[in-house]
Amino acid sequence: MVRREFDYIRECGKVNSTSAKPVFSILLIGGAEGGRSGEEAATEWFLNKADRGNYLVLRSGGIGRQADWICDHYRDLITSSAELSIDSREAANDPKVIEYIREADALFIAGGDQNAYEDYWEGTAVEDAINFLINEKKVPVAGTSAGMAILGDYYYAPSHRGVQSSEILNDPFHHNTKDIYRNDFIKVPFLKNVITDTHLDRLNKNHSETRYGRLFGLLARVVHDSNQLSVFAIGLEEGAFVAIDEKGIAKVFGNGSGKGEDAYFLKTNGIVPEQMKHNLPLVWNNNGKAVKAYKIAGTPAGSGQFDLNNWSTAAGGTWEYWFTTGGSAGFKRNPIN
Repeated sequence: MVRREFDYIRECGKVNSTSAKPVFSILLIGGAEGGRSGEEAATEWFLNKADRGNYLVLRSGGIGRQADWICDHYRDLITSSAELSIDSREAANDPKVIEYIREADALFIAGGDQNAYEDYWEGTAVEDAINFLINEKKVPVAGTSAGMAILGDYYYAPSHRGVQSSEILNDPFHHNTKDIYRNDFIKVPFLKNVITDTHLDRLNKNHSETRYGRLFGLLARVVHDSNQLSVFAIGLEEGAFVAIDEKGIAKVFGNGSGKGEDAYFLKTNGIVPEQMKHNLPLVWNNNGKAVKAYKIAGTPAGSGQFDLNNWSTAAGGTWEYWFTTGGSAGFKRNPIN
């Protein structure tokens, strides 16, 4: 007997496949949303795009608490709330799994292990169902941590420990960078040629470095690997929620305290890295102007504006230059006056 290798639970409501008229949008979450100010407004913004439809959490590794939390706090904004954990490629081709996904009017891809998502879902009927929701049914899609990572056109899915900022800056081809992929998996409007990263500001006993340098290094690798400069990056601190509407305009929800709620939108600034070689420090300087980054500090009401159609039109934030004159020791972020 073949084990099913997926779990599904509907925490509240009854699935209605005809009443909602969802509006496509994207919610990117910095990775530690629980109990953060700004989460409530960001969640309401997202659920309103689903037009009181069916909310589905997609993950691997077993059922979590996200769908139950939605039932407890936002029952009047949804018809139903459910979770689906898919834990094998066989399960990812199961007709019942695909039915559960295609019924959704809002899709939330949970945190966890983006490598598992790639291994289990890429090239399966689940991939087709997710792309159906986003590009044909046009439902709102959200992702946190690993779930946010796989929404980018490029994504980093480490098979073991993720690369640290110092490692990728001191050697842009460090062995922990081998799992950088061009996404032939999920196709999300407005995130073409974009790589994402989360937890930028996380520091604790298990994480001794922030990820700002890692985001810069990942962008350098995408420039190198794609052989083009028209590539971009979005990085979020843990308390940031980037809400992108159907026109491709982003705003940022957050705690409003001035700490831990920043979102960064990075674009190249005219030249490729000056030094990009194995076992040598990354040099991407361009006279201190290698990359332009727009920083928006999130607020509980939502703040700023950034246009993902042109990556230039922006308001409510500040521009910075990011560069390195050589490895992690030479990495700097300077405000543009």
